[in-house]
Amino acid sequence: MTCEEIVFRKPDVNELFVAALRQLAFEEPASRFARMRKTVAKQCAKNPDTKPILRSIESNYLTLAKTFGQIFGPQNVEEPSLSQILSLAIALDDLRVFSETALTIWYQQYQHITDEVQLSAKMQALLELLGQGCSRAAQAWLRACLLATIDWRFSEWESLNQTEKKEDLERVLLVQEIFRELKADALASGHAALPLLPVEVLADKVYECAKKLAGKLRPNLLLLVEGQTEAIVLPHFARLSGLSFSQLGVEVIASGGAKQVARRYLTIKDTVRLPIVCVLDGDAEHSAELIEDALRDCDQLVSLAVVELEDSYSYEQLLYLLEEHLARFGQTLSQCEFALPESGRRKDALNKIYRDRGLGDFDKIGFANEVVASCKKSTDVPLEMAIVLDAVRMTLTLGQPFDG
Repeated sequence: MTCEEIVFRKPDVNELFVAALRQLAFEEPASRFARMRKTVAKQCAKNPDTKPILRSIESNYLTLAKTFGQIFGPQNVEEPSLSQILSLAIALDDLRVFSETALTIWYQQYQHITDEVQLSAKMQALLELLGQGCSRAAQAWLRACLLATIDWRFSEWESLNQTEKKEDLERVLLVQEIFRELKADALASGHAALPLLPVEVLADKVYECAKKLAGKLRPNLLLLVEGQTEAIVLPHFARLSGLSFSQLGVEVIASGGAKQVARRYLTIKDTVRLPIVCVLDGDAEHSAELIEDALRDCDQLVSLAVVELEDSYSYEQLLYLLEEHLARFGQTLSQCEFALPESGRRKDALNKIYRDRGLGDFDKIGFANEVVASCKKSTDVPLEMAIVLDAVRMTLTLGQPFDG
């Protein structure tokens, strides 16, 4: 029994939402398809007729993609559909973000596959037009994403507003907005039925949607930082400095320490086309050397002069922020004597201040959230954080992502 002959249970809105997030994730193609395989296997496990498909999806990306699209895609529509146009636009954004190396790693698992899924003549021509000048791996990715089309009509998705993460909803609702614009454009031009449009016009619509998605679904720049505190304060400092990380497509990734920043950079620099800015504290000389030796032309390394975020503030600014943070616990600095270095490393002194007040060690995450709540103007941005923002601004200004 083939997947075309199997009737799958219609997924509920929560299952469709999770599947959509899988398609939108900033995740390398091989990893995304591995997650897709798990999703399909979970759906197939509910139907005893799907055992042959379960074996096939392990080795055949065409069967996997087509089964995924059969479960989660639009039903009973003529080709091409609005959802398919949008899925191809998302696939083009993948080609913008991920390098040829990443696509090849994915495709090498399946390049022995010779059987082809039959498409309409128009959709085949559209794939050929979009894939002109692309590698075999990139062409296969476009085909796979077309087959794995999600039903982007979102008829019931408003019911998720109270249960899902805000950032996840924003991503899906962005696609919904573009879908509605695409539908309105088709109706306004008198071509409600997309199959009537020439292939060249369909390709233009795919490119137009891809341009709208670029930097919104997936980033334009990766900002690798050591810890969660930087990930909390830097987007806020950027806003105070006239930059919007969300609008510019800057993705801040907390790596879990200097060694992890270096490891992550060395891992992803060959699989993404995006420029990367790495930020290290002042005591991470070895990690800085590793990154410096491997740095691409489009990337930057920022080695801060300070060791901890709290060391970047002036003495007066740090006192003010400490007072604001301690006030949340009904405490003040004046309740106990304290000694705080005017510059340099302050970790031990801050731990003592908090312990003397019965609050345990200095709460770096809580303090970072206090910084976001209390810093209101551009002059509140510490010099070291301003240097990071300048590096982001310069990297974005330099132009095109790395291509190679």
